[in-house]
Amino acid sequence: MSRMSETSFRRKALFTAVMAASMPGLAVAQGQQPVALEPLEVSAKREAASSEQTRSYVAETTTTTMKMGLTHRETPQSVTVVTREQMDDFAQNDINDVLEGTTGVTVESVETDRTYYTARGFDINNFQYDGVGLPAVYDNVQGELDTAFFDRVEVVRGANGLMTGSGNPSATVNFIRKRPTADTQGSIAVTGGSWDKKRIVGDVSGAVSESGAVRGRVVAGYEDKDSYLDRYSNEKKMFYGVIEADLTDTTLLTLGHSLQTSDTDSPMWGALPLFYTDGTATDYARSTSTSSDWSYWDNTQHNSFVELQQQLGNGWRAQGSVLRLESESESELFYQYGTPDPDTGEGLRAYPSQYDLDVEQWVVDAYATGPFELANRTHELVLGATWSRSETVDESRYGQGIGDPLPPLEEWQGNYPRPSFDNGVGGSDWTDKEVATYAAARWSLTDRLTAITGLRLTWLDSEGESYGRTKTTSYDAVETPYAGLIYDLSDDHSVYASYTEIFTPQTEEDINRDRLEPIDGVNYEVGLKSEFADDRVNTTVALFQTEQQNVAEAAGTYAGTQDPYYRGQDGLKSQGIELEFVGDVTDRIQLFAGYTYVDIEDADGNPEKSFVPEHLAQLRGTWKVPGVEGLKLGSEIRWQSEISQEQGVATSGPNAGAVIVTEQESYAVVDLMASYDFARNWNATLNVNNVTDEKYIESLKKFGTSAQGFYGDPANASLTVSRVF
Repeated sequence: MSRMSETSFRRKALFTAVMAASMPGLAVAQGQQPVALEPLEVSAKREAASSEQTRSYVAETTTTTMKMGLTHRETPQSVTVVTREQMDDFAQNDINDVLEGTTGVTVESVETDRTYYTARGFDINNFQYDGVGLPAVYDNVQGELDTAFFDRVEVVRGANGLMTGSGNPSATVNFIRKRPTADTQGSIAVTGGSWDKKRIVGDVSGAVSESGAVRGRVVAGYEDKDSYLDRYSNEKKMFYGVIEADLTDTTLLTLGHSLQTSDTDSPMWGALPLFYTDGTATDYARSTSTSSDWSYWDNTQHNSFVELQQQLGNGWRAQGSVLRLESESESELFYQYGTPDPDTGEGLRAYPSQYDLDVEQWVVDAYATGPFELANRTHELVLGATWSRSETVDESRYGQGIGDPLPPLEEWQGNYPRPSFDNGVGGSDWTDKEVATYAAARWSLTDRLTAITGLRLTWLDSEGESYGRTKTTSYDAVETPYAGLIYDLSDDHSVYASYTEIFTPQTEEDINRDRLEPIDGVNYEVGLKSEFADDRVNTTVALFQTEQQNVAEAAGTYAGTQDPYYRGQDGLKSQGIELEFVGDVTDRIQLFAGYTYVDIEDADGNPEKSFVPEHLAQLRGTWKVPGVEGLKLGSEIRWQSEISQEQGVATSGPNAGAVIVTEQESYAVVDLMASYDFARNWNATLNVNNVTDEKYIESLKKFGTSAQGFYGDPANASLTVSRVF
């Protein structure tokens, strides 16, 4: 029996055992008499108040793991929810800000306008909107995704293959949109800040029919800012409109569309060289940029959705939705490659390129959920199916002048002449299709013991080509099982365990431009969840372990290009612990604290992915000052342990031939905030970021074999004045 088949056999045996152990009839099978216990109280639709209404740091329920609306202690996985109050307190205006403050997540800014995210040592590629979505085509976000449209962001760490279609063991990020309100409400917020930052966001909601059966909401915004980086500037335009209608007393129809543009002048494609030819580290001014004065990177995202909810009676509810995402990217970019000489600073060379990308994704999802009776107890069931189609078209047109020598970065002004882009062309055009069915049940085994079991069957087909190579692949009825147990120690404390198999198709290509085989593996998690202060405070202690096979690892670049290729790495293991504390501690104090320790090893037990911090911690909180009505003070601290990356070998000096390792020492970034209600319905919020002016490299994650990086924001500030109508 092969290693893969043995592994698959062990997983299926374990999953079968967990399923059997969670069945209500097990006691009968063991010869014991069934006992009629009090039923588990469930609701077919646990709709919680939006976080903008509660103004709390705690969310009542989440829907990312299942479609049942589970509470904190009912979910057998680690979940972080960043509420609207947290986003507003600390001016978290884009998804990078949100995820930087999320337990266990690292934001890997390898350049200015393309960002990767990791959790537990693996790339995050599952992004959802109200629980519906597809993995990101290239495992990253291009441009700057604004948070103005969202009520909260739910981040489920660990594999979530039951609801996402692939068991990526990192995390699933679920953007929960703002929805219309029955009462008329509105707000406007104006922001000014460092580097000529200007921002305005308006939000209006309410009934649009006399009866209130039809309600609508519009969010619109504009932002324009320069940067601490030379020549860099960004302009964003945002619009979101949503309308919902009560077609009957039991039928709700919702339609919405959002549009965001993120247009950048002089972006960095790639970043700064991190070492000289003799292996010593570079140390540029934070403002240094490799961009040209003519380069740009414009990104547009369209997001349309339709939802239909139907109450079926007896506590059952059905919902169908259609989601369309389209991401368009147009750019003319300037990359600098090579290694500078320590004495002259020379050695960098030009690589101009023109690049366009268009990704269109359709997702149709339908499911039904509700309670059912079995063995004198009440349980809950979800049955669903999904269909999706993703089409990717991109084209690279290479510029004249590739390889031209450039002046030292200390003298670089971005004035390289704009070339013609007719020095070769390459591109991709492929389509991914997926059909899946899924079922999950929440079993009330006893008054204290609950089990969640589920299974997803997935059919995947890809066709097309990328840079001259076929991308045709097919997988039939791939099983992704899920199992979890939750035991209530008391009314306030629960222990849990969960098991998920991993199946993740990969878009990375090997040296022959063939797609790598899917990632295969298992994910385990056990933990303790608690609630305090009348459920206003939630805590989580989680232990996790992930084992993976065939994980993509950068192995080089294709001849004559800067495009990376990969190889599959077997036996990768990630294990660690996560701690989280979040809640409204008192009427005056709100806190969020998270800590993660992660250890990543290869099949031989050697450390892997040293660019991921072993220790990561976040702490933020606010305090309503007694005696000064309307005044709130707060602070946020983000700390990470040291990271490193092997970069190659020195080619000059006394250390020629020695392996070069770039290191970023441990550091903390401290932010401060002060908010004051200076008049009725008026508020002013001051945010001061990186108050200690810490200088640090944003990321050491390699893009291909690139040994580059750039520095994070220096000290900066913004002031937001808002009015509620």
